[in-house]
Amino acid sequence: MTASMNGPSEVEIELGEGFTDDDVTVLVDGQELWRQDNVSTNWSVGIADVVRVTAPASGSPAVEVRARGAAAVLRVDASGGGRVRLRANLDPHGDLHLGPATGGPVF
Repeated sequence: MTASMNGPSEVEIELGEGFTDDDVTVLVDGQELWRQDNVSTNWSVGIADVVRVTAPASGSPAVEVRARGAAAVLRVDASGGGRVRLRANLDPHGDLHLGPATGGPVF
């Protein structure tokens, strides 16, 4: 799956459902750009955190989220620059899912 970007190359990742005191890492093309320990979903809003990282403004960088021994990777189309919103959720089995965010911006 590929998500598209238009403008400055910023990737916004909503860490959504299923996080409970998890150590979460976000990488772009294998380079760690964000790391936080003890990430937990606030169930009143359905979000644990919103992560903003910069991706190369060309090509298709791979955005990876790691938590609880699981990883999910999504290539984004950064050829036009801009911002892309992604959402990562952990299901009850510990599987991590990463895809385009739906709805409006959270925070």
